[in-house]
Amino acid sequence: MKYKQLFHQVIRYEDNISLFKIDIWRVNLFRETLIYGLPVSLIAIIPLLVTEIEGGKILFPIFNIVFIMSFMGLVLNRKIELDYKMVFVVAILYVVAVIYLFFVGAEGPGSIYLLMITVFSAMIFPERMAYVSLLINILICVGIGLILKFNLFPTPLSDSYDLSLWLAYSGNLIFVSFISILMITNVLNGFEKTIAKEGVLVKKLDASEKHYRNVFDSNPVPMYIFELRTGNFLKVNEAAVEKYGYSLEEFMKMNIADIRPADEISKLMDIFSTVRTREYTGLITHKNKKGDLFPVEIDTNIVTVDGVEARLVLSTDVSERLNYVRMIERQNQDLKDIAWIQSHMVRAPLTNIMSLTELMLQDPQSDQTDMLTMLKDSTDKLNEAIESIVKQAEQNQVTTNEKQHS
Repeated sequence: MKYKQLFHQVIRYEDNISLFKIDIWRVNLFRETLIYGLPVSLIAIIPLLVTEIEGGKILFPIFNIVFIMSFMGLVLNRKIELDYKMVFVVAILYVVAVIYLFFVGAEGPGSIYLLMITVFSAMIFPERMAYVSLLINILICVGIGLILKFNLFPTPLSDSYDLSLWLAYSGNLIFVSFISILMITNVLNGFEKTIAKEGVLVKKLDASEKHYRNVFDSNPVPMYIFELRTGNFLKVNEAAVEKYGYSLEEFMKMNIADIRPADEISKLMDIFSTVRTREYTGLITHKNKKGDLFPVEIDTNIVTVDGVEARLVLSTDVSERLNYVRMIERQNQDLKDIAWIQSHMVRAPLTNIMSLTELMLQDPQSDQTDMLTMLKDSTDKLNEAIESIVKQAEQNQVTTNEKQHS
């Protein structure tokens, strides 16, 4: 564990980068390769070192020890910038591969190291830098070919290869290196595009989440989210805190049954079972911290909060709306009463007046005392009916004004 922590401390994406841009996933790959690659490579080198020492060759084991110490010193040096450190590591690996080729020959791991370094470079460096490793492989193979052709100095490779055979061998090595780089870069380019698209998608999702969170928090209508399984509150907005009188901390310890009157718990259970399978909208009664009851219209939606199935509830107080409905119903009843009064109390005396007037016009010379008395009586009744209608209308107007002010 301390071994991994050491590498995580000395190889970080936050370190200075000045040569070229390196994505964070490449840095992580570089670090993880060193973490697991170093122990494996040491295990692989030990048998070779034992063989060399038994054969009386001391120089090569000394070189390996110096290489390992230098390599670890470079990797663990915190003063070296990250991109330079990556380049130096690859350069040291190339030196080791060339030395293995020269001093161990075809039987050693030198050519395998060259191919491995090519793949490693293609994965940790940007695409243009990956092809630099291919160019280095070509230069190494050409250099060895010149050594073999002109026999510049003795090397174990001379025992296994002449120039033509080396050209065939190195040609295959370069071809495999090129194909490896081509395939790896194409795959990684697609991988980077996918990462870029995911990054854009994550940003959009974050922006969308932030937008809806703001809509939830700043909505003037009380809103809350409760867990479907338990009914416990998960989130409430400021409007709910203000409307119900409970603090946010109190809400988080409460259940949706706590804001319902006791005589409606059974109705709550029916609604609770309903919203398990679908959305629900309806008119119910809620109560605040003081125990005051008020009608609300709720609208629920299915949501998931941190992997927990829940319901989002929009709770609108409809007290004023219901009061207006009751007032309109009362006014309609008053209009019906007035219509009844008009049709019975007013129409009767008015009909009498019209009839008496007609009789008086038909016989203007007769004794009209009785008719005048009846006409006065009908007139008084008509006046009383009109006064009653006016009085009732005035009372209705006073009641309406009081409702509006309250």
